[in-house]
Amino acid sequence: MSTDTLVPPSKNTEPANNVSLIVDAETLLSRYPQPSLEPDSPTVIDDEFIFVAGGTQTKKSVKNDSIITLTATNGKTFHIRGRTVGLQAEHSVVFYDITVGDAGVLSPPQLIVHSGLTLPAPNPENPTQPVNQKADDHYWQCKQLAAGVEKCELSFMVVNTSCEAVGYFSWVVEVKLAS
Repeated sequence: MSTDTLVPPSKNTEPANNVSLIVDAETLLSRYPQPSLEPDSPTVIDDEFIFVAGGTQTKKSVKNDSIITLTATNGKTFHIRGRTVGLQAEHSVVFYDITVGDAGVLSPPQLIVHSGLTLPAPNPENPTQPVNQKADDHYWQCKQLAAGVEKCELSFMVVNTSCEAVGYFSWVVEVKLAS
């Protein structure tokens, strides 16, 4: 089946810098076997469980040191998405809150949800002919207000294949925005 019928979420979408936060959920759960089950009091984690990828990075090597350096090359808007790595998708991740400090570098993040999108998916019977499926897309959006460093706290839950939260976590990171 063709995917020619795919419609973008909005015809007025402004250019954005896409950032993926990739969580190593299996290692995280092995390091924190009894995580908080309360979203208002998540388990604070170390730096080594979240990796950042984005189309604006000039270096492709991963460096995880509690500082995310972003360069706005496609407007001043950032779309932040969270994903996990896993062989069988045992766990997924959902970022439920992102807060920024008061340095005036980033606007307060806003959750954006686009419901009922038609997305291509692999067809197990004929992998070269994708099938369409309905899904919701979501990301956090914020804008760069100035160059500088902003302290951020990212709160997320790890969920199992039944979409049940198995732990709530928090990561404090500094975001450095270049002009």
